[in-house]
Amino acid sequence: MNLSFDHLVHFLRRNPAEAVAAMGQAGFHAVPGGRHPLWGTWNSLCYFGLSYVEFLAVEQEETARQSDNPLVCQLVADIASAGEGMGQIALRTTRMDEWAAHLSAKGIRVTGPVAGSRTRGDGSVIRWRMLFIQAEESGFQPPFLIEWGEPDAERMEDLAKRGIWAAHPNGADSFLEVVYAVHHLEEAVDRWHQWFAAEAGPVTYEKQLDAWCQRIALPGGDVLLCQPKGDGWTARALRERGERPFLARFGGGRGEQVWNCFGGSYGLAGQGE
Repeated sequence: MNLSFDHLVHFLRRNPAEAVAAMGQAGFHAVPGGRHPLWGTWNSLCYFGLSYVEFLAVEQEETARQSDNPLVCQLVADIASAGEGMGQIALRTTRMDEWAAHLSAKGIRVTGPVAGSRTRGDGSVIRWRMLFIQAEESGFQPPFLIEWGEPDAERMEDLAKRGIWAAHPNGADSFLEVVYAVHHLEEAVDRWHQWFAAEAGPVTYEKQLDAWCQRIALPGGDVLLCQPKGDGWTARALRERGERPFLARFGGGRGEQVWNCFGGSYGLAGQGE
């Protein structure tokens, strides 16, 4: 696929600084991000190498409501209908134009590439491009693609130098996976294959999630697609927020732990023992 997991977007209806505080109480290193003036949004960030969680909120409501950026449109719609929680993921590429042409040639409608930028607190600006697959009527939101303006090694060096990426006090050391609730597992896997030629692993039963799941392995963090078996965690997530991510798991720490944060869940797998 030539794609890597880039980041998980967690939608908020509050100041993103509150997510910094909440994640900090759970032992995660999180930092303020910046503002997107053209979209009326602002964010905070929690990094695990180059993979990260973005806490995204509306700052200027009128600007956000008038935006044609599909991610901002989803943020506004999801907050109104389902409230706070995980809403989307981005996959990183260095071949954005090739992906745009490839998807269009397959008859898949796309929006973009869309240019993006964010002003940091110190006034510096970072830039990227995004490509969005237009969502189907099913309600399952396709991931969007992102291409950064600098090579990975330069970004990593800059993140470390600025203290944006740093060790997590709770021992988290890697982004393992993001977990999606889906209505029909086979259909969800087929969509991923259609979009990205992604191959999923075998079906397994995840007791903690009470769901049948299939894994799509990606550099930087896997995607676990899960269909509820009973009325457990996955079924509740599906009722409350639809076919969206609802849990992120990280390697490291001592023993398994899970924290709830503004409609989403973050867990340590305890691999550091």
